[in-house]
Amino acid sequence: MAKGGKADMGQLFMTFLLMVVGLALTPTIATSSTTAAAALSGAAATLCGLIPLFWVVIILAIGIAAIYVQLKGGW
Repeated sequence: MAKGGKADMGQLFMTFLLMVVGLALTPTIATSSTTAAAALSGAAATLCGLIPLFWVVIILAIGIAAIYVQLKGGW
């Protein structure tokens, strides 16, 4: 946290921007993984279909963790 107990708004804004850009790329990731899964079979196709889910979970986890650390007061 910045002096005075307030969160640094610049870092919070950049975290929000990272989340928006990451989530905006989700359709591109989904299209690419669907195209790749068409050439695969079995477990590989199943795992390839889960890539968009992993993408969204990772983007949200990074954003939530960054905001939590920022509001908590740093590491």
